[in-house]
Amino acid sequence: MRYKRLGRTNLELSVISFGGLALFFKEIDEATALIEAALDEGINYIDCDEAGNQFVPALVYEDTRNKLGPVLKRRRNELVVGIKSMFAKKEDVARDIDKALEYIFKGTGKEKIDIFHLAHVDVDEKLDLLLSPAGGLAAVDEARQQGKLDHVLVASHNPKVLLRALKTGQFDVAEFPFTIIEQDYLKEVVPYCREHDIGTIAMKPLGGGQLTQRADLCIRWIMNHDVDIIIPGMKTMEELKQNIQPGHNYVPLSQEELKELEEIARPIGQEYCHRCGYCLPCSQGIHIFSQIDMYKTATISLEQKRSLYKQMKARGAKTAGDCVACGLCIEKCPFKLPIPEILERADKALSGE
Repeated sequence: MRYKRLGRTNLELSVISFGGLALFFKEIDEATALIEAALDEGINYIDCDEAGNQFVPALVYEDTRNKLGPVLKRRRNELVVGIKSMFAKKEDVARDIDKALEYIFKGTGKEKIDIFHLAHVDVDEKLDLLLSPAGGLAAVDEARQQGKLDHVLVASHNPKVLLRALKTGQFDVAEFPFTIIEQDYLKEVVPYCREHDIGTIAMKPLGGGQLTQRADLCIRWIMNHDVDIIIPGMKTMEELKQNIQPGHNYVPLSQEELKELEEIARPIGQEYCHRCGYCLPCSQGIHIFSQIDMYKTATISLEQKRSLYKQMKARGAKTAGDCVACGLCIEKCPFKLPIPEILERADKALSGE
């Protein structure tokens, strides 16, 4: 496995690492086996994610505790762990830090969070709150002083907001979606990170599960650009073997392979949500791009999607079915996607209609 330095963190991480979202949908024994196999292949970073449970304080980190926790008790020295919080207020972020330490790292050889993520920083309003005296960065600073965490990452789906966050000088690592369809981060974000020794992690390298038919080409395309680490989700041993191969033996794309990838991406790109957040806030309180992601991803089965959709409705979360087609999101979308139409299709598919 090839390894790269993650900016000023000085961590040497596997160029292909583990995006943890798919593990949420696996049984405990299957998930644990996948993590163990990834370690055996040389992967040494896992980017934890618990889908919708990340937004539910009573549930967050339970899944990671059950699946990653046992591995850490045996192999903590082999694995760098990224833990995220979706919240922005100081008390909420402090709660997440302490809960993660208690649930995931207690009883391991290193009871500290390696990389703590402030995630979904997609709009200026959330960044403003994080940066305020009552914001999450204050909790992060206190936790770092107390020895609870080492490095801080900001994750965003909006290059303008991400660049603004990085210019504060308070983040060691930037995480952003990056594919042949979604290349905006090459313009300013990646050069800024290189100039200021900020680590870079490419999330959603398969387009949120929309480019899985040629995952190998997607990953090799990213490896040809100046990013440090790539974190594809992997839900089977076969996907693990396939996705890590470029990390062992990287071969640049041929012209024929590049043309094939462009042909695959072209129809997807015509209705591709960049998750930039400009459509938010929705007048009905729908987190629009999360609903579109759930609808379009091939990472999980339709049955799993419907189960997750049902759970969201049961806890009162706004879903695609709550769209009233007001059209405000279309006006705000830089790509003028037919969002109400997509949400209508999503609700029918995810509701089983």
